[in-house]
Amino acid sequence: MDFAKKALLALLFLAIVFFGTEAGLTFLRSPSLQYYRDLKLIHSFHPEYFVALEPGESRYVRHFAGKWEGQFTVNSLGLRGTNEAIPGKPKLLCLGDSLVMGFGVSDSDTFCQLLDGLVLNGEERQALNLGVDAYGSRGSYYRLKDISAKLDNIKEVLFFISPNDFDMPEALAEKGILPDDQTDALREKDPNYARNFKLQFILTRISYTLQALKLAWEQIQVTSAVTKHAVKNEIKSAGFSKDSGPDENLKTYFKGSFFRSVKGPDCDPKSEKKEATVASLGPICPEPIPSHVKCVDSIPNSESLSVLPELTQVYYQKMIELSKEKGFRLVPVILPIQIEEIYCYNNGKYHPLENYAIRASSFFEKRGIKVLRFKQETAAMCGTDAQGKKFGILDHYIPEDGHFTKRGNYWAAESLRAKLKEFQLAL
Repeated sequence: MDFAKKALLALLFLAIVFFGTEAGLTFLRSPSLQYYRDLKLIHSFHPEYFVALEPGESRYVRHFAGKWEGQFTVNSLGLRGTNEAIPGKPKLLCLGDSLVMGFGVSDSDTFCQLLDGLVLNGEERQALNLGVDAYGSRGSYYRLKDISAKLDNIKEVLFFISPNDFDMPEALAEKGILPDDQTDALREKDPNYARNFKLQFILTRISYTLQALKLAWEQIQVTSAVTKHAVKNEIKSAGFSKDSGPDENLKTYFKGSFFRSVKGPDCDPKSEKKEATVASLGPICPEPIPSHVKCVDSIPNSESLSVLPELTQVYYQKMIELSKEKGFRLVPVILPIQIEEIYCYNNGKYHPLENYAIRASSFFEKRGIKVLRFKQETAAMCGTDAQGKKFGILDHYIPEDGHFTKRGNYWAAESLRAKLKEFQLAL
């Protein structure tokens, strides 16, 4: 009896603490927690691709560090923006992750919204935004399959390829962050993942406290991965270990069966093809290469790079087959979202971070699908605005974030408009 009373008191105490914390967090509305709270409420659970946008939701989102703010609206189909699909009107769909969704700007300033009204082949297009943050190849395919079944007269689907789908800069990999497709490959092997994800998603959407605990746990995991990597490097430098690489999780990233080793960008002694030089490929945006950006002099042959991971290839192929089934044109697009690529290119050099673009382009082009890439267009990132104020490459990206600013979205929209009109003439 005493045990039962103690257990009941303990549960009552925990309930008081939980609801007290919930009330406190709700009342205080910490800017950082409120930011993540708003982002959570914009999203919903989807049984097939896990995360979608909540239909009919509208919130004004402010970044806790003041990096951006704007109105985020979701229409009745769960698409970013205020416009509803117009029956019968020719449609151009934008498919991809957070860059496409327009993370960092208001509804009217996403590059997809700015494409609305574009005339192709004599017909005006309604542009609709299918982008959702954190999508890899799998999520993009299922998102396209789901939404395309609810729309008519789809003419083109612009599929924006992200390096995060199947590649990851070493600095992020050292924090234990995996590419989206590698994460999805692990999820597909876990029969309980969908159920567990749904449970935690719903609970953290309901409760401030549970979301705060989840964010804290994720931060602990990242900090732990970074600390383990740093300690192992210290041990190695002291000569106490023969281990020449990161911890087991990071070894899996670099050397596991999901990824094949990638040859260096300027070395393939068995290749008979000459490597392309970069100097003659386009005009120069007059900004010097920052000291921390290390460029190389030549572009690697596609044959010298590893093929795409199996999961990536599977879902790319499914997109191609879906486009044939539905009768729309699939247009893979690669925008320069890593500024190292831009600095190197506009100074006549190449950055290995762009290897992902060569690998993805090779896959589609071998199947007769033209890929739109934007290199020469980056020259327009340097200039002077109507007020006479100079702007440069960094003005197009949110600091320490990588998403487009309002200026970046306008640059992307203008570049896409011009390229798509060229593209239709070449068909």
